[in-house]
Amino acid sequence: MPLPRVVSIRLGSSGTPLERRHELVAAGRATRRRVTIPFTSFDRARYPTPALALAVSAQRALALGEYGAVHLFARLASGVSLNAAPLDLVLAAASVPADEARHSELALRMAEQFSGEPAEVRLDRAGVPKSAWTPMEIEEVDMAMIEICAIGETLAAALLAACRDIARDPVPRALFTSLTGDEVHHARLGWYYLAWRAPQWSRTERQRAADRAGAMIAQVERGFWKGRDAPPGSRRAARALGVLDSPTQRRVIRSIMEDEIVPGLDALGLGASHAWRVRVRGS
Repeated sequence: MPLPRVVSIRLGSSGTPLERRHELVAAGRATRRRVTIPFTSFDRARYPTPALALAVSAQRALALGEYGAVHLFARLASGVSLNAAPLDLVLAAASVPADEARHSELALRMAEQFSGEPAEVRLDRAGVPKSAWTPMEIEEVDMAMIEICAIGETLAAALLAACRDIARDPVPRALFTSLTGDEVHHARLGWYYLAWRAPQWSRTERQRAADRAGAMIAQVERGFWKGRDAPPGSRRAARALGVLDSPTQRRVIRSIMEDEIVPGLDALGLGASHAWRVRVRGS
């Protein structure tokens, strides 16, 4: 469906739990508590070099991914607004780019503490397709909400929560706690948007959404098959820094897919369980 030339903006909500948050924001009473991260108390001397190197690699990858997500979510917020989604959804979408920029900063700071030197990542703008600069039509918003939020951010929240759970050092543990809280909100944006939007789909639109979701689901397990495996003698230290090894990462992915993502997409009529049963397994 082409992007409408004129859209009507009116008071109203999505009919999801975002409605209550929107009311609190409008009343100036919605504040998200931030976790204090005691970066300067981190003691590198307690950890072997291989564990620190893996932790630096993980944080640099996180910083780059979060920075790249600023553009993705800015475009998604634009798509939600230009297609006149309810204002509670627009507000939630518009808040995400700032979160992602903040996450990138926190990850870089953590990488510097792990390495003891300035951290830097580079984003290649040539890798951003030209289509990513054009306004999104409503079905493009649907697909992005499925892939980026409902699936991608739910996976991210689960992985960061797993990092938090294994981290024994209080500094990275605080970092992962902070990031997890934000990612949960980002994932909910996708699920709440889809709860609002799915009843409006035609049969053809629902099928296209199912095909897109199924293609992604079929590749998820393979995409996360390899974690960061520390050499013998450094494994305990790497876990203390919140580094996920391959077996742990695989368990997290399988659990979140089977407990939340696949059932959630099935409930929307997208038949995700069929794609999950025939997924590509292993590396």
